[in-house]
Amino acid sequence: MKKIITITLFLIIILGNLSIGFCDDINLKENLTALMIGEYDTEEILYEYNIDKKIEIASITKLMTYLVAMDVISSTDISMDDIVNIGINPTKVGGATFRLYKGEKVKLETLLDAIIIASGNDACVAIAEHITGSEEEFVKMMNDKAKTLGIKSAVYYNSSGMPVVTKEGKKIQNMMSVNDIFKLSRHIISKYPQILEITDRTEINISKRQYYKENRNPLLKEIPLVDGLKTGYTDKAGYCLVSTLRIPKNDKNDQSFRIISIAMGAKSEQERKEINKKIINYVMDNYKKEHVLSKDVPLSELEIVDAVNPHLEVFPKNDIFKIKKLEDTVSIKVELNEEITSPISKGEKVGRVLINHNDKIQEVDLIVKRDVKRANFFTRLFRVLQNFVLKINIGNLFGR
Repeated sequence: MKKIITITLFLIIILGNLSIGFCDDINLKENLTALMIGEYDTEEILYEYNIDKKIEIASITKLMTYLVAMDVISSTDISMDDIVNIGINPTKVGGATFRLYKGEKVKLETLLDAIIIASGNDACVAIAEHITGSEEEFVKMMNDKAKTLGIKSAVYYNSSGMPVVTKEGKKIQNMMSVNDIFKLSRHIISKYPQILEITDRTEINISKRQYYKENRNPLLKEIPLVDGLKTGYTDKAGYCLVSTLRIPKNDKNDQSFRIISIAMGAKSEQERKEINKKIINYVMDNYKKEHVLSKDVPLSELEIVDAVNPHLEVFPKNDIFKIKKLEDTVSIKVELNEEITSPISKGEKVGRVLINHNDKIQEVDLIVKRDVKRANFFTRLFRVLQNFVLKINIGNLFGR
């Protein structure tokens, strides 16, 4: 069995919790139904509250509507430049609308802008009917897409997020968990990053239609770095917001990083704005992305007694970055295989490093960056004798 040399680099560990600070002021259980703050690249969760409960999502629905439409556009003859003939059904939809009228002809790209910026419910129906012939068929595609993405909590009844009245007179609404909203948001930004060019616009202004609406995202004018993503409101869902921003590399951050925050169920528009401002500002002020391990900086050294050059530096296989509170540090444990012998090939694994942050362990391979050749017989014999004599001398020294 291989022996392992374990070297633990104990750094000061001050494990932070996002709930210490702004969350006490927000009083989550009274003011929100659910909240999740996560990092886009690593999917690391900075804070979670009620994230797996299936809840009403209102116009957050339109993120899936956008995704399904874009998937169709990217894989069929349907184009952003298509002219959509508006039928009677879109004009019957209430709530926030793009003020479509029967017989109007509107570019498909314009309708997509309208559902994201102005949250136009009628535009959702128009898009659905143009792509599949009916909203019902489009909604089937939405539910199928959710299953494909592993989004198990999603239940869509329509393309807009408006409440639906059943034949029995019962009101039902589209539902998802906050955790799944995070997955969906991350997928859309990854696959169609151009959505951020739409969600970052502060208004939609179409003079020939005499239509002007400000973007419903209240943070766009409050926090310059915010560039998305979607608002929502119904009586059951409350005032909801999926917000996102990329925090740049600077003196504090070793790498830029994108935050996605999902806050559901605020009691009013003003409360939604204030709560989300507090969330985003807290993350910006108290978190950073730190370069914990560099693949170009040796982490330890091995002595390979039978090698031509016995002193061998070992390196992390990958660069590792961590999102952490400013006062946090990380514990690093290095484990090296002390029985490894030459020859060793460049890139070969010789150990591992365990990174502990907030009680979560990440394992990274340790490798060598050069070939290690075996020493000749006489060199190896000399080193064995040298070590033998050294051990005898040390034994005699402490045996006196």
